[in-house]
Amino acid sequence: MKKVILNSALIILLSTTILSAQNGFKILNQSTNIIEENQTSQVIRGKNVYKTIEIINWNYYDKIKKSKESELNYLKNELYSNSDGSDGNPPFHPDTVKIKSEKTKILEKEIKTLDFKQDSLYHLYTKDYLKFKRINILNFGPVRSGAFFDIIYVDEQKRFKTFTNAGINFSSNTASIFTEIVSGNLGLFRVGFGSMVSGNNNDNREEGKIEEAYQRLVTYGGNTVLNLEYPLIYFHSRNQQYNLISRLIGRGTADLPAFGTTTDKWAGSGSFGIDIYGDASVSNNELRFYFNYNVNKIYGTDVFRDNLGIANANFSFGQLALGIVLLENIKISFIVATFSSEDSLRNKNVVAGGQVVR
Repeated sequence: MKKVILNSALIILLSTTILSAQNGFKILNQSTNIIEENQTSQVIRGKNVYKTIEIINWNYYDKIKKSKESELNYLKNELYSNSDGSDGNPPFHPDTVKIKSEKTKILEKEIKTLDFKQDSLYHLYTKDYLKFKRINILNFGPVRSGAFFDIIYVDEQKRFKTFTNAGINFSSNTASIFTEIVSGNLGLFRVGFGSMVSGNNNDNREEGKIEEAYQRLVTYGGNTVLNLEYPLIYFHSRNQQYNLISRLIGRGTADLPAFGTTTDKWAGSGSFGIDIYGDASVSNNELRFYFNYNVNKIYGTDVFRDNLGIANANFSFGQLALGIVLLENIKISFIVATFSSEDSLRNKNVVAGGQVVR
């Protein structure tokens, strides 16, 4: 079974590379275009902005938009005052009303397009600002959250992406492959939905069931996973050579027998916790060392508990992983320690993982 999963993993990793040019958690060494001395008195969306090409273009679009808004208001007021007779003039000819009404629709569409262009420019500016501001703590609204996730996942303003991430994890007797089917930014959060296939090579069915359930627990939690992320802290050096990131993670999982679990019964869990990630790269970013620590409170079904062979369905669980990223695209990781309120889940075994993060 383990050999089959390993072979399947290779196929999925290769196919994911074809389907998506960029995927996975990926931080690049990037510089900012913002200069401290270029802060302006201009306020956009409640914040003073810096003089950048995005803000300059934003201002040009704003002037055009205000002109069109003024024209639109004039047309609507003209039509309204003529329709109720308050302008003291005879009613417009129907053809005139039609022409003016169509003009208002055209202006509304043009204003909406300009709003979209301004939003895109401000999003790009916010990404640049986050690269400029090295300490960000609990100050992530919808725009900054989206910009933050674009930076660490290299999403390039795509609201949703498909088949963005694939990886393989294995220990002495178990292995699993995970594919993130769809992911994207939704308001404050990054949302991802994925599936996992896991297996074991233990001849004892009961022991194999427990080992396989543990394998799912330390990787993504289940063979069907819904993941929500919200940024809490983002510290970095000027060019992202050093980073410290903290996120709030919420996750719902389900182990569906149809997707290849050892047991015949459905199991599910929900969890929330804190994830902390830190890394350091060499100057050309060809080699990056990282650690990843998380701690979670997990609420599972009775079958979820039984699959793990533990006493309580609700328990705490955390882990520490160390790893490296080679050539910006190949991630190798090792879960070196686990922590739990359940004794049998503590430091059970080392789980190794590999991931293509192109």
